[in-house]
Amino acid sequence: MRPFRIFVREDVNLPEPQIPEARLARVNPPPPPVMNPVDEAIADAFNKACLLGELEDAADLLSVRAKRYARRSHPDENARRIEMRELRRMHGELERRHLMRGTRSPSNNDTKTGA
Repeated sequence: MRPFRIFVREDVNLPEPQIPEARLARVNPPPPPVMNPVDEAIADAFNKACLLGELEDAADLLSVRAKRYARRSHPDENARRIEMRELRRMHGELERRHLMRGTRSPSNNDTKTGA
């Protein structure tokens, strides 16, 4: 099979393609908001407790983080969604660790994140 080629003269000047603004926004998303240092410390301690198998301590840290989320006002809807996603991730990780261990997770009333 012969390769397909197009020959264009050198004096032909083609215009640059225009990229829509919505597509540019997806390619260059805004940076994520900076996490509160206290929330970041709680998340680090939670992850360490999960790795060490201290699931009761991890559940306590998750409930502290959920209470902080409920009490705090957020600057915008996007920041609130990002924090809710992080709380759901932490809750899922705790459930996964309980399943791996073969234990029942404590009642979800105190660690429920409102989802």
